[in-house]
Amino acid sequence: MMFSFLKHVLSSDFFQGACDTHCHILPGVDDGFQTSDLAIEALQLLERQGVRKTILTPHFMKEYPDNVKSSIVEKFNIFQAKAAKSTQIELHLAAEHMLDACFPEHFKNGFLTLDNGGVHVLCETSYLMCEPNVSQMLYDIMLAGYQPVIAHPERYQYASKEHYRRWKEKGYLFQMNILSLAGAYGQPAKLKSHEMLCKGMYDFVGSDMHRIDNFRKFIPKLRLSTKEIEQLHRLLENNTALFK
Repeated sequence: MMFSFLKHVLSSDFFQGACDTHCHILPGVDDGFQTSDLAIEALQLLERQGVRKTILTPHFMKEYPDNVKSSIVEKFNIFQAKAAKSTQIELHLAAEHMLDACFPEHFKNGFLTLDNGGVHVLCETSYLMCEPNVSQMLYDIMLAGYQPVIAHPERYQYASKEHYRRWKEKGYLFQMNILSLAGAYGQPAKLKSHEMLCKGMYDFVGSDMHRIDNFRKFIPKLRLSTKEIEQLHRLLENNTALFK
């Protein structure tokens, strides 16, 4: 029985062939990477880890009013052509949609989905409080035939077990930030992520990479139980299945 509490480091080939479903590597558009050179360095780091596909998910929120579908697609195409000269990693474009006052406009313009024109819409809320109209926006997403994927639910300070239970009952999917498991976002998020991973509550996993340093610092600190590693394998398989 005592061996169930043992923690393991990830094997060196753990991410071989993986798809990262959440990052802020598209340069100069949000609080992520600001230059193409740094963004390409980040892609090369992921590639050395074995990652084969990366979905770039710039913020669509009121803090970045210039981030609209047409402009982001144009910037992605330019960056994709430049990155192809330095890395073999396969790039795809989606967006992380904040459920805020600007969300209805993004809804009207059409979503950049995780599955390339499919149905999976990556969403986030404020970390501190859930605005009253969030439930309506999530309902509207589903009513339009899309599948809400809630980014990093473990990081929402307001969220209780009851929030998570209701969201799962409504059919929303959960995407974990892998660095939460190593404490990159504080102890409460770390504890929540381990508990939710063990319970099989997550559906996808992403790096949410904004900086190279955080990834380099926290990935080696990951210590997971056998059950958690099995669950993480399942999430990586789900990531890959987005493109099947």
